[in-house]
This record gives sequence, C-alpha cells and structure tokens, in this order.
Amino acid sequence: MQVSDLTFRFKLLFLGFLSPIFLCLGLLLSSPYWLGTNDPYQKSEIAVLEISDPFPTKKQLKAVVNLYTKSDFKKLILVSKEDKSQNQVIGPFEIDQKVKEILISNGIPSSQIMTLVIAGSKMGDTDEASKNLLKLAVSDNLGSILLLTREFEKRRVLNIYKKTLTSLPVKVTAYSFPSEISGSNWFLSESGTKEVSVEFVRYIYSYIRGIL
Repeated sequence: MQVSDLTFRFKLLFLGFLSPIFLCLGLLLSSPYWLGTNDPYQKSEIAVLEISDPFPTKKQLKAVVNLYTKSDFKKLILVSKEDKSQNQVIGPFEIDQKVKEILISNGIPSSQIMTLVIAGSKMGDTDEASKNLLKLAVSDNLGSILLLTREFEKRRVLNIYKKTLTSLPVKVTAYSFPSEISGSNWFLSESGTKEVSVEFVRYIYSYIRGIL
C-alpha cells in the first residue's frame, strides 16, 4: 500500500468517524457554558416552580421562602404533571402536598400557593406548563412572571417561556437556585454528570423541535 493511500484512509477515518466524536465530546464538556446564563431576575407578580421532575430539595424550597419573604413574588404556582400510569410509589399528588407542607411551615401562606396540573407532552413539561401559563396570564392580566429553576436548566426554561409568551406584554425572568455544581467540577460527581448531560440533551432536543 502506498503512503498516499494510507494517508488518505487515515484522513477519511478521522474526518468521517473520529471528528464527530471529538465534536460531540467538546460540546458536552463545554455544555455548562452553553446552558448557563447570568440574566438577573426581577420582582414579579407570580413565581413558577416545576415539581414533577426532579423533586425540589429542602434547600431549594427554603430559597423559595426567602424570595417570598423579600417580596420578590406575591403568589407561587407549583406545576405538577398529571399521573395516569399509577405505577409510582409516590405520585404527583403526594409530592405536591409534601412541597406545600414545607413551604407553609416555613412561612408562605397557603392562600398564596396554587397548583397547576399539566398533561404529559412529547414536547416536555416546561413547554406544556408555559402554554398553561399563557392562558393564566391572559385571564389574570399578569405583567410579570418569575421562573424558579435549577442552575443549568435556567436558559432552556427561560427561553421556552419567553417564546410562548412573546405575544403578551409579560416580563419573564428566572432565578436559579444556588448549586454546589459548577462549570469546573460537574464531571467529578455522578449527580453532577447526570444533571448537566441530561439538561444538555434536553436543550438540544428543544432546539431541534423548535421549542426554543
């Protein structure tokens, strides 16, 4: 085999097989910088917290209480996904009640908490929730919405709501819960790797489907 043929085959292998792998690996490693955003949040009429997946931690719920105490929002909407499978040991209703108990015990009046039950959607829970909030924004003439998110889902969730509510004069901002996972250490733990990689896939999926 001539050297030129060997070189050609090597280039073909690199460009056709290895380069896409390196590209995907590079995107994954840099995903925290694609997913993150430093956009500030603003005081709003209502705050929205998805509680179906994953279940919010007590630390995150305390952060929600602190925001309410500082009057950063007046009313809290918990978004829960409708469960038709009946296969879960702890269903959405039990999760919703548990979250409410923690929030109420820490100072948020029950009258200021409401639950929005959404149906399952192929486009994802956030897209379905934003469509339901569109109806609520119209009926209640809302002027501002504060989204409560995890750090690496902030950009995706914020962009989905902004796109859905773009026809209304509603100011949408997002607050991300403080996290021990950062762009420099996320790959050092199983939970961090799972959180970032899953959110990266969700972001790409949402972009391809035109949700963002």
